[in-house]
Amino acid sequence: MLSSITSKKKTNIHFIHSLLQNRPSNTMLLLLLVLYLRTSFALLISTENRVSTRNITCKHDVPFMTTFLINCEACLITSRNYAIETTLSLAGSGPAGLSYTCLPVNEVEVYHENLIRECYNFPRDTLNGYDDYCIASPFSYVRGSYRACICINNQCNFDYTQCIQQINPLWNQKSPLFSNTIAELTNQVKCYRPYEDYKQQPYSTLTPLCLDHDDVCKDYILNHGVLCAISVDRTNQITRQTLVPSIYSAYLIKYKTQFCNSYTLTSNSISFSQCRLDDTVCMCTFNECDKDLETCRANKGIRNTYYLVSVLFVFILDVYI
Repeated sequence: MLSSITSKKKTNIHFIHSLLQNRPSNTMLLLLLVLYLRTSFALLISTENRVSTRNITCKHDVPFMTTFLINCEACLITSRNYAIETTLSLAGSGPAGLSYTCLPVNEVEVYHENLIRECYNFPRDTLNGYDDYCIASPFSYVRGSYRACICINNQCNFDYTQCIQQINPLWNQKSPLFSNTIAELTNQVKCYRPYEDYKQQPYSTLTPLCLDHDDVCKDYILNHGVLCAISVDRTNQITRQTLVPSIYSAYLIKYKTQFCNSYTLTSNSISFSQCRLDDTVCMCTFNECDKDLETCRANKGIRNTYYLVSVLFVFILDVYI
């Protein structure tokens, strides 16, 4: 799929270049082409599931003890000065002291993305990295700062210093590149009535992100959402959720790889079906797109794209006729 996207980009670039050579005044046409290309990408960079390549052993916390797990794709160690309780952070949430985590292949990207969002200088283009200044749930500094390190060698998360040494070996071995399968979402989106009439359904996998009395958490989600989600269970009960940058990829990947058997993509939404608990789940990236399933699936981005194609056609006729 990635090779086909690359080929499509090259073809489009050659076409744009030829238009500019034929008529310098085609700036508007070029602008519309750029807008069209930007709206034609889906939420998934790749439709293929990530494949395990390492199968290493990591130190890992389980209830009441710490052990070692095999078949990990990467190892994570987190250090907190005090307990951090929040549902809006994957790596930051946890007890005081050191925490150890085996990251299986379907969790590597979501933790990596969470650290990129919450840490000041965590690297994006490599899987292994560390940062000594990360803020869990950035809407409130009281909820906690922490240190985190991801490494990709056997038992490399035994302690924090060892993890850093594995990342920066004495021989300066270059770190392997890491690419995402989920598109990076940065544009804020206003979801449909996220809390005024919010009522969590008991059988939905869209769990509440804030406690009922935590208005600071609710306000943060309202003002920083990048992905809207709506689920409809087998009794036709609806649950809605606003997802923020630190966790949206975790939800999207879990539904794609674990919770549901199939999905349909558009440029601004992804609709899951045959799901474990919810009958249907749809996630989307335009304002109030989670009003109902039909709105989410209708995908305003597709309609806007059709409009752009029509305008482009008129400009192309003007250029060559």
